[in-house]
Amino acid sequence: MADLENITDERAARRFHQMASLERQLVVKGEQIASCKEHLKELTKDYDGLIGRMRAAARDEGDLPLFDLQ
Repeated sequence: MADLENITDERAARRFHQMASLERQLVVKGEQIASCKEHLKELTKDYDGLIGRMRAAARDEGDLPLFDLQ
C-alpha cells in the first residue's frame, strides 16, 4: 500500500482529474448503451413483425395469396 505521506498535491490533483475524466466517459458510454438498447428494441419489434408476415405468407394468408378461394 502506498504511503500517503508521499502523495504530493500535484499528484493528488492529477488523480482527481483522471477520476473525473473517467466518470464523464462512463456517463457517455452509459448513455450510448441506453440508446443502443432502445434502438435494439425497435429493431427487434420490426424483425418480429417481418417474421410474422413471412409466416402468414407461408400459410397463404399474406398480402398476395396464391389461391383465390372466393
